[in-house]
Amino acid sequence: MSMMGHNAGEGAPVRSRYGVDLATTKAGTPGGVFMRQFWIAVYDSDDLPAGRAMPIRIMGEDYTIYRGKSGKPQVIANRCPHRGAQMFLGWVEDDDIRCIYHGWKFDCSGRCTEQPAEEAGYNEKVKLKTYPTGEHMGLIFAYFGEGEPPHFPPFPEPEGEGVIEVRPTTAVPCNYLQCFENSMDEVHVAFTHAPGGTHAKLAHDLPVITAEETPWGMMRFGTRKDGKVRHTMHLAPNAVRVFVPANFGMDGVGGWPDMTLIFTPVDDENCRWFATSKVFVSGAERARYDEKRKEMLQKVKEARPVMDVVNDIWSGRLLYQDVRHPFLARVQDIAVQAGQGAIADRENEFLGRSDAGIIAWRRILARELRIIAEGGTPKTWAAPSPDIAPVMGA
Repeated sequence: MSMMGHNAGEGAPVRSRYGVDLATTKAGTPGGVFMRQFWIAVYDSDDLPAGRAMPIRIMGEDYTIYRGKSGKPQVIANRCPHRGAQMFLGWVEDDDIRCIYHGWKFDCSGRCTEQPAEEAGYNEKVKLKTYPTGEHMGLIFAYFGEGEPPHFPPFPEPEGEGVIEVRPTTAVPCNYLQCFENSMDEVHVAFTHAPGGTHAKLAHDLPVITAEETPWGMMRFGTRKDGKVRHTMHLAPNAVRVFVPANFGMDGVGGWPDMTLIFTPVDDENCRWFATSKVFVSGAERARYDEKRKEMLQKVKEARPVMDVVNDIWSGRLLYQDVRHPFLARVQDIAVQAGQGAIADRENEFLGRSDAGIIAWRRILARELRIIAEGGTPKTWAAPSPDIAPVMGA
């Protein structure tokens, strides 16, 4: 069934075009089952010091994350199995965590090791739900599905000498899928990022977009008039790996980083962006890069919060084209993507040739969700091998 030029009319049900709700990741739904097959980015490593516990919300469910004194991160159930106190209120002891309510202590496998006011042996009947947790390229990942998790890490570190750079995470008030779909839309760069940004090399002409399914997701191609082809990797279920222009204020040093941007569902109307990059610098250039990055981070500290700027754009207090910010591209992207609404209306779109990547991914996603809904066996996804990489094409 063609998705182009279709107008379902006002009030059409969410399921009518694709036969399944593409946007939801709620537990028990086809979308929720699909997402829980994968490792999900949940926290920036640097934001979780040893001995600290924090609350997190992922795919509409609440959890606690903590880092043990050894440095090991662990995701656990949000509530103590005793009487439901929130576990992040407790304190970390070595690699264990103790509930603040009655002192019940659990190790990182969820085994209850101490119950100060209970009879000996009763602890053996109690188990705290824990989730496989790993750390890769400055991000913490967890697996929320059934059975054994897939191979970790979910994607390889880009090859070559350089430095891993993690950009600060951002909470975005919209569904994860419209952000993931935006990553498949190369044409928007020439317009959305035209005012004041560093994307000029991607805006000099408009590419012809094609895409093909892979064992790990989808490869998208943007072919320019001069014959150059930009390869962008879309890693199932919610990540894009791509060469991007230097951050605003970082042009002229470090070149284009190889960035992996991940859109983690918080719930169906909110998501969180995680970004980790390999910047290919060494020696004297590394020193220059570090100095310029320090200056840029200071500007970030002094700048207004991204969402404050976005809200001023939405209210009309600030003209979109007048915005200048250390995270300018992020401000621009959020203003447009979250401006589509908390959950984008996919029933009343007119998709065109430039949307070939989005159309391809929706077909893949709808196929997988229908298989799950019908009780079938969905595709087994693989991590990309280290020799597969994006191509700058600019």
